[in-house]
Amino acid sequence: MGGAAGFEIDQAASDLGTPDFATIVAFSEGHGPSFHTTFEELLLPGMFDGAPREHGGMSANIVYGRSETGGGLFAVGSITFCGSLSHKDYDNNVSRLLENCLRRFLADG
Repeated sequence: MGGAAGFEIDQAASDLGTPDFATIVAFSEGHGPSFHTTFEELLLPGMFDGAPREHGGMSANIVYGRSETGGGLFAVGSITFCGSLSHKDYDNNVSRLLENCLRRFLADG
């Protein structure tokens, strides 16, 4: 559908274990009716407490963060992200985002 998120998507959620130091730097939207909440998430206590899920519950999040101990986190939230890297001979925003993240990790040591 012209984007870097599809087939299987994941999102950051502090109530599901995303660490506090993680920041959502991008998210997908507009996923159609073929996307559903996974069975694993449905089994979590308090999952359906009536509160709305961010982005309607259907979103791939790109997450970046550095822990207090220096560990780094970069998660793309979509199984189709890698297939988007080569679009336009790697001259695209997905490839640039990954390159910027890797350069930042390398610069920070």
